[in-house]
Amino acid sequence: MPQLADEFFLLAHHDVTGRARLHPRAVGLGLASAVLAELVTAQAVVVDAGHVWVVDPAAPADALGRSALRLLLDEPEHTSVRVWLTVLSERAPDHVAQRLTAAGVVRPEQVRRLMRTRTIYVPVDINLAAWPWARLSLRLRRMEPLDEPDLFLAGLAVATGLDTYLLDGAEPEVARHLDVLLRALRPALRDLLGQTGAAVGNAVLSGRT
Repeated sequence: MPQLADEFFLLAHHDVTGRARLHPRAVGLGLASAVLAELVTAQAVVVDAGHVWVVDPAAPADALGRSALRLLLDEPEHTSVRVWLTVLSERAPDHVAQRLTAAGVVRPEQVRRLMRTRTIYVPVDINLAAWPWARLSLRLRRMEPLDEPDLFLAGLAVATGLDTYLLDGAEPEVARHLDVLLRALRPALRDLLGQTGAAVGNAVLSGRT
């Protein structure tokens, strides 16, 4: 079963070229939020009032979750969600890309631009890469309910600015439908989305100054 961070990675990158649809800082913060959400879902951490605490160090079986949890355990004096979004955003893109590469979902490719070489991750199967996008877009446009993982992903799209693409061409009531659904999300995940949206907003503003 795909993890939240894997699906957000696919949402945030083009399903053919593998190029990011968002600014790298927004992608990183979105992935960091998804990693924390995976830990919330695994009951390894709790999030409340903008803070995060480890409650079960042994909970996540996934290597990425264990790595994130070790960071939290090593710095117990730091509980601010915003701090951890920033810290994890520096590592999450590479770590999630590696998890997807190991699963055979993407493959690394070196590209050269303006005298610099960087790595992008190209989908191996276009249909698989496009599935999170197609699933969310279709269900929202049909005004259907969403399960918690899909609802968090849709909320993360809003928090990072991906909803501009996800809901492109949709009627205004679709966005209102999503807003109503998000109010029913469990408090910890609503809090996490709110902190993510604020962090992305600050990152965008600081990038303009």
